[in-house]
Amino acid sequence: MSFQLNPALKSSIQRITFIGQLLFQKGWAEKNAGNLSWDVTDDILEPLLSLTEFNVHPYADYPAELQNRWLFVTGTNTRFRDIEKKPDQCLGLLHFLENQNGYACVWGGQNNFKPTSELHSHLRLHHFLLKQKKIFKVVLHTHPDELIALTHLPETNNPETLNWALWGMLPEVKLFAPQGIGLVPYHLTGTDILAQATVEVLTHGHQVILWEKHGVLALGTDPEDAFDQIDVLNKAAKIYLLCKQTGQNPQRLTQSQIEEISRTYQKKI
Repeated sequence: MSFQLNPALKSSIQRITFIGQLLFQKGWAEKNAGNLSWDVTDDILEPLLSLTEFNVHPYADYPAELQNRWLFVTGTNTRFRDIEKKPDQCLGLLHFLENQNGYACVWGGQNNFKPTSELHSHLRLHHFLLKQKKIFKVVLHTHPDELIALTHLPETNNPETLNWALWGMLPEVKLFAPQGIGLVPYHLTGTDILAQATVEVLTHGHQVILWEKHGVLALGTDPEDAFDQIDVLNKAAKIYLLCKQTGQNPQRLTQSQIEEISRTYQKKI
């Protein structure tokens, strides 16, 4: 038995591939850095009647809301830049079982595929999005240089000063990221404490989370949306650091100018 991809799922793979290439070209996906998951349940036209032909992988006690969900997930030790050449080795389409004790990889997952080591964080976030009835379907993690650099500077390593620095660089940041960026203190990658801390910060309405001295995690309606959010914020971080390289502090937009943007262009997420 083989699972046949419908046109919507084939398009999803192409879009993941495109974003993977952009991340690599940006320098945000060194080696096997970064990972992505996409809840494509709404694109499953004919649910499987039997999983007996597929390998079931134990995964204990994921949230009940994820039962019967379908997620494209990047694999551990895979590279974003390689998805174009070998999508069935870099990606897996996972179907989470009704009994909450595992998942079946129904497409892809070739050559001893294992999902990203950050799978626990991804599942917690998809659970959060479902419970909160958010529109976001994609969770993207990557390593944008300038945003990470800001967490190494004491002056921008707290949520308030970080966001005022980013909003102050160009109007588009307040326009496209009105809630700013959330900041999670450093925790060991792949751990439950990191996942819990990330969900806690998301409750404040952020679409993008900055993991201190590590990288960024973005939510999106699709891969392009998640990428765009990071791209805008990292552009602001780059401008901030360019100004600092001159030996001067950036002038920034004033607080009244930023507030004017908020009053004029309101965007709800």
